[in-house]
Amino acid sequence: MKKNLTSHLTNVISVTLGMRLFSMNIIIPFLSVYALNLKGGSPWLTGYALGIFGLTQAVLQIPFGILSDRIGYKKMLIAGLLMLIAGLLAAAYSQSIYWLIFSRALQGSGAIVTVGYSWISAVAENEERDKALTKLGAMLAGFNMLSFVVGPMVHIFLKVNQMFIFSAVLIAICLVWILFDTKQATPDQRQKHQIVQKEKSVYNKRTLTSGLMLTVNNLLVMSFFFMLPLLLRGILSTNQMWVVLTPAIIIALLLLRIVSKKASKGKGKQWLYVLYALQGIGFVFLYFHNLGTIIVATILLVSGSFSITTIVPIILNRHLSNLHRGKGNGVMVSLQYFGSFLGAALTGTLWHIAPNATFLFAGLITLGGIFLVSMMDKED
Repeated sequence: MKKNLTSHLTNVISVTLGMRLFSMNIIIPFLSVYALNLKGGSPWLTGYALGIFGLTQAVLQIPFGILSDRIGYKKMLIAGLLMLIAGLLAAAYSQSIYWLIFSRALQGSGAIVTVGYSWISAVAENEERDKALTKLGAMLAGFNMLSFVVGPMVHIFLKVNQMFIFSAVLIAICLVWILFDTKQATPDQRQKHQIVQKEKSVYNKRTLTSGLMLTVNNLLVMSFFFMLPLLLRGILSTNQMWVVLTPAIIIALLLLRIVSKKASKGKGKQWLYVLYALQGIGFVFLYFHNLGTIIVATILLVSGSFSITTIVPIILNRHLSNLHRGKGNGVMVSLQYFGSFLGAALTGTLWHIAPNATFLFAGLITLGGIFLVSMMDKED
């Protein structure tokens, strides 16, 4: 029965966080072009509109995590979903680039990824934790990838501002589900599954290295999705982007399944080297930006990024105490979303100055990711 309850909670949280990603990402492929057409739109401000979501996520993940440790995961998850709905509705009525930047910041203020990871990790038995987090990671990756196929199809029928409203409705449905179909983890539950905390503080090498690896990953992802619609101009329209994204989704899902199993067996570090290398090679193909090389680049970058996003939290959560799990995941996810902000803002700025410089920038960041993997502690 306990296992069934944990499985149900994992499903509810995974779908909710997955739908959150889906509702945000169906808009991402069109956001750079959309923002440029708003009053005051320019490449560098568009980069900030794309990335400010990541900045507010980065700033608020740790406070959300600490509060979830103190007052409960369910309360903080509901608060975050309400903030996201407000931000999506504000974005739907944006008339200027500055209002869009504000609304994207408001969307990011609902920093609940930390809460989801911590809630699942706290109630799962130790031997079930890896499986539960793998399911969460796979669900996030699946919804993320699905969004890039469904988004162009939705865009055929809805304008970008209408897509913001559509996304708000999806999140409202998830809010009701969380409200009525989950129970808060009690202090007794959290203590029951307490694991020995090897480090006295979550602010340690393991946590910071994990977070910085996700910083690099999200930076590369946002850089890619800033460039993709601009490089496809004259090749495909925005509602035809499924041609590029569909093969990437299929291959990335197959790779994710393999990598997750290997990570559960203690081989995550070796695969992280491979995944960052795939991303670097992807940007080389992207540089030539014809349809064939863009498809190959998308496959490599999507495959690498979503597998990294899944296995890094699995490795970290083996070493976090339940009583401080929210704080530990908060540090990791804050650094992750800081990468989203940097990727969009710096890529937008570099694109404004010299577009070709963005490819060199991405290559150097990829090397940084490989260096961070070398700094990881041995898995145990």
